[in-house]
Amino acid sequence: RRRCQRPSPVRTSSAGMKPVRSSAMFRRHPEVAVSPAPVARRSLTRFIGRTAVITVVLSAATSCALGQRPTLEATPTAVGTMTGDEAIDGVLIRMDGVGDSVFTAEYTALLAFGGTTSSVTVTQDGSAPPSVRRSVTIGDVRYISTDDATSTCSVAATECASGINAARVSDTGVTPDFAFGDMAKRLRRDAVARIGATTASTRDIAGATATCVDVPVTGGTKQYCVFDNGVLARFVGGDVTIDATSYAQTVNESLFVV
Repeated sequence: RRRCQRPSPVRTSSAGMKPVRSSAMFRRHPEVAVSPAPVARRSLTRFIGRTAVITVVLSAATSCALGQRPTLEATPTAVGTMTGDEAIDGVLIRMDGVGDSVFTAEYTALLAFGGTTSSVTVTQDGSAPPSVRRSVTIGDVRYISTDDATSTCSVAATECASGINAARVSDTGVTPDFAFGDMAKRLRRDAVARIGATTASTRDIAGATATCVDVPVTGGTKQYCVFDNGVLARFVGGDVTIDATSYAQTVNESLFVV
């Protein structure tokens, strides 16, 4: 009679609880080999490479479409810096020479949002450079600058405090230095931001001839006008419009007191 072969007994651990299986039971067959998936790795590598190429191409296309973005270094505002645009530089050359001018000018400043109108009066004695005396009155606030001191005053209260406090007129759209360099800085920035050709012109403003330039920028066209001695004659921007209503090449000494 043929006898059936019994399977090898399963040994147990010394605790008698869990079976301890022989390592021979898990021995890998010599013909079976486990290896990585090279095809999957190659596919992933190709995908990453193609994505990088597409990103570079799109970045280059975007840069070409938008052009070089302005930076602080690309938008100089220092006095004497020219832009290469004849119409803009014709205004800037005059604005940069305002420091030795003698004049008194009155303006109206109209805010684009809210419609608030402020009266502005400016006088300067630059007849003996480098000594310069200036007075800028915006509404009730008067800024007085001399060789010895600067002060911010209230005309109605006849009181002054040392220093220039520009925050007092922050709601008017006009700065204490709008006629002495601030507008030239704005024009230099707009020269970089312009999106089209400028237009040069002359206008009769407050009884004198002013040289003007229209600068197209995103959102509209800005206009800067200046008298021959560098005094601002007109500014039209997205935030405020400033117009000279009177202009004389004399100093108003009453504007240096309150």
